[in-house]
Amino acid sequence: MAALRSVFPIFLLVPLDLGDEGRDNRSPQLECKLKKAAYTFLRVLILLIAAAALGLLVNWIRSGGIPLVAGEPYEIYKDCPEISKEASAVKMEHLDADLSAFSVIDSRPVNDFLTAHVPGARSLPYDPIRPMDKELMAELRALGPNRLLVYGDNEIDSGRLMAGELSSAGLLGVRYIEGGFTAWIEAGRPTESGGQR
Repeated sequence: MAALRSVFPIFLLVPLDLGDEGRDNRSPQLECKLKKAAYTFLRVLILLIAAAALGLLVNWIRSGGIPLVAGEPYEIYKDCPEISKEASAVKMEHLDADLSAFSVIDSRPVNDFLTAHVPGARSLPYDPIRPMDKELMAELRALGPNRLLVYGDNEIDSGRLMAGELSSAGLLGVRYIEGGFTAWIEAGRPTESGGQR
């Protein structure tokens, strides 16, 4: 029985009638401490139940109390934007007028960029032969996923090719404008000229 009590100390709180042979030789001081512990536990339990009951009562009485059961599903979970490992085409009709959430890259030759480009775009001519600069790639990667929007020309579809190269290099959620700068012009979107690369 002593081994059982060492494994399950809760049995110390429960008086066991084992007869004269199995009865513990507890001292009166130990009995007193056990009774105090049991009474303290009981008082704490009563206080917890009373506090919970009081809280429920106040919540029920006051107007606009917190519902215990939701009337409709909570809207705390929102779908995360999908992050693609491949470049995604974006049609002009699906492209917002405000592109401030994107870092826009013009993959056409510099002269074309200087003549006219998407407002706020950055010139980064696509070159299929030369690999992209590591510092530039680190800078673009630091922007985070779903931040790059690339457009190019229709001759070699440079926007799609550059977006694919950026995606292959590990940048996530890269998009390109389907139809390139021509589609931008045909949609009547604003342009600007000049600027720095």
